[in-house]
Amino acid sequence: MNRPALFALFVLALLTTGCDRSPEPVPEQVRPVRTTVATRADRSKLWTFAGTAEDALATKLSFRVGGKIVAFPGNQIGRKFAKGQVIARLDPSDYELQYRQARANMEQVRANFVRAKADMKRNSQLFDSRVISRGELDQVEADFKSFEAQLNASAKQLEIASKQLSYTTLEAPFDGWIGEVEADVHQNVSAGQAIATYNAGRQMKMYIAVPDTLIAQVHEGDAVTVVFDALPGRVLTGKVMEVSVESGMGSTYPVKVYLDNDDQAIRAGMSGHVAFTGLGSTGTAFTLPPAAVVSETDGTRAVWVVNTATSTVTHRTVTVGQLTPAGLEILDGLKEGEVVVIRGVHSLEEGRKVRLVDNGTEVRK
Repeated sequence: MNRPALFALFVLALLTTGCDRSPEPVPEQVRPVRTTVATRADRSKLWTFAGTAEDALATKLSFRVGGKIVAFPGNQIGRKFAKGQVIARLDPSDYELQYRQARANMEQVRANFVRAKADMKRNSQLFDSRVISRGELDQVEADFKSFEAQLNASAKQLEIASKQLSYTTLEAPFDGWIGEVEADVHQNVSAGQAIATYNAGRQMKMYIAVPDTLIAQVHEGDAVTVVFDALPGRVLTGKVMEVSVESGMGSTYPVKVYLDNDDQAIRAGMSGHVAFTGLGSTGTAFTLPPAAVVSETDGTRAVWVVNTATSTVTHRTVTVGQLTPAGLEILDGLKEGEVVVIRGVHSLEEGRKVRLVDNGTEVRK
């Protein structure tokens, strides 16, 4: 065979060998993802709100009449009083004089009334005997009714004077202690002017601010726990007494909590925290980090569930609930113990192989 023919056969062999060689397959890329296990919402988690203790039964003490303070046993902060004990007294001289004058006036009017009553009885008998005319009897009756009205008025004036005299003594309205003093002995005070703040201390109150996302779940009568910085290791129980229907600062609503203070360990001004157990959680939902949930264009929500046997992911539509301290509630679409992707969710597709990582480190099987 000549040389041109041999060269042609050599070239043909090379071409045939190249056509039989198949391209090598491109290896499938495995995505590293971080995951978590679907668990039920933990109702033991707490929402806590800061507040300051106030006396639930605190009142400003004042006299109902004006005058000069001549005695003030309650001018010491913290001094305790039993109900009915004297806290302060005003100079009663002017009110005693008014009382004596009112009493003397009533006695004079009473004497006139007694005389007019006797005249009325005697003239009625004379009229029946036709000794006096009807006009004369009418005049006697008019005088009697006038003195009767004067007697009633003077009795009322005497009652007022007696009460004003009694108002010069200020007594404790209930068992308690002086929380603040605003006057002193020999000071002239007017009616209604506060001279001291009086605390009962048996029941305390706290105002807290609850955000609008949780206020619908707070109701009057709900039990709460309260702890104070000044009482370490002690957990007190309280009850929600008022829930405001109008927002306060920002998107929060004022809530008033009452708690018993029989041993008077809590003092007004103490800072503490009110805790609601399980607030914002259904107790039957799963919780996931919000980043694990994908918002779809049709308005639904979905997560990526890992098949641990094949290391592939599956797209799963879920129903979400509220955002709680434990995470976003998943009400439907998951089962207990399923592995859910919480990082890298936007770079996945159905059936994609994944590699589980923990804090950036690959998890080896």
